Amino acid sequence: MDYSHLNHYVPPVAEGVSDAWQRAMGRLGDYTALVVRATNLRPEAASLFGQTEQHLLVRISTPSEHLILRIAPEDDLAAHVFFTRTMSGQQLPSPRIIQRDLSRTLVPFAYTLEAFVPGVSAADLEAPHLLRGAGRQAGRALRRMHRVSAPGSGRPNPAGRWHHQRWGVALRQIGAQLAPPPSDALVFGEAEQSAVDALLADPRLKVAQPTLMHGDFGPEAARCTSGLHVHLEAIVEPGRCVGGDGLFDLACGICPAYPQPWRDGLLDGYCTAAPLNEAERERLPLLRLLAAYWIACRRYMRAQPHEAARDEALRLLGEGVSAR
Repeated sequence: MDYSHLNHYVPPVAEGVSDAWQRAMGRLGDYTALVVRATNLRPEAASLFGQTEQHLLVRISTPSEHLILRIAPEDDLAAHVFFTRTMSGQQLPSPRIIQRDLSRTLVPFAYTLEAFVPGVSAADLEAPHLLRGAGRQAGRALRRMHRVSAPGSGRPNPAGRWHHQRWGVALRQIGAQLAPPPSDALVFGEAEQSAVDALLADPRLKVAQPTLMHGDFGPEAARCTSGLHVHLEAIVEPGRCVGGDGLFDLACGICPAYPQPWRDGLLDGYCTAAPLNEAERERLPLLRLLAAYWIACRRYMRAQPHEAARDEALRLLGEGVSAR
C-alpha cells in the first residue's frame, strides 16, 4: 500500500511550525508505513484523521476495524499513556492503547496505536438535552476518576517514573501552559494578576493525596455518540498534568465559556456520584477562579470568545474569592 498521500510539505518559513512538526508532516506517510510494517497490519486505507495541539492522528483502516496512529512530534506521550492506561484499568470510558513506543528508535517521535473511538466531541452537540446528558455522564466519570490515586502531581517521564513535586508547582505549570505571558496582561489588570498570583500560594489549595486528573477538561474532551439519546464513549486528549487535584477538572468543565446545559449536567453528574465534602466545597471556588482566569486568557489568544470566562473570573474576585 502506498502512503505517500499522507506526506504534507510545510515550507521552512511557516510561522509557528517547528522543525519537528515540519519533519513529521513532510514524511508522515513514510513514518506511517514504518509503523504499519512493524506491527504486521494489513490496512486497506490510511488517512489523516485530525490534529491536536500536540499530536497528529492517522486513521488506519483494516478489514475488521479502524485504528488511530497517534504521532507526537514534540510531546513524549508519557502523560497520555499513563492517563489512558489508568482509565482503561479502572473500566472508565477511554480509548484502548494497542501498542506504544516512547523510545523514538523506530521513528524520531513517540507514538501510540489505539482503537478508534466513534462519535464527536460534546462541543459539537447542539441539542440542549443531548449536551446536558453528555455533561451528566462526563461528571459521573470524572468523579470516579478522581477517586483513583496518582503516584504524584504533574506527569510521569517516558520511563513511567514521577518527580516528587508539590501540587502547587504543578498548578503553576498548568497556568503557564494555558495562559503564557503576556496573555494575562492583555485580558486582566495588574490588581487581578496580583490576586491570582497570591492565590496560587494559598494553603487551602493543598491536597494530601494526588489523584488521576485530565488536566485540560471541557466538552471537547468528551467524545460521544448520539441519536435519540447520547452516550459517552471516551474521555480523550488529556493535558500535560495528569496527577494532582482532580477538582480542577470540574472547575474547568463548568467554566461559563461552555454552554449552560453542559455545565448543569456536568455538575449534577459529579455531585450525584458523590456529594462534595467540606474541603472540596471550600476549594472549588478557588479553582473556578483560576480556571476561568486561565481559560479567558487562552481563548483570547486563540481569537475565541473569552468574555464569559473573563467576567466569571472578575465576578469571583469581586465576591472575595482570593488568597487569605
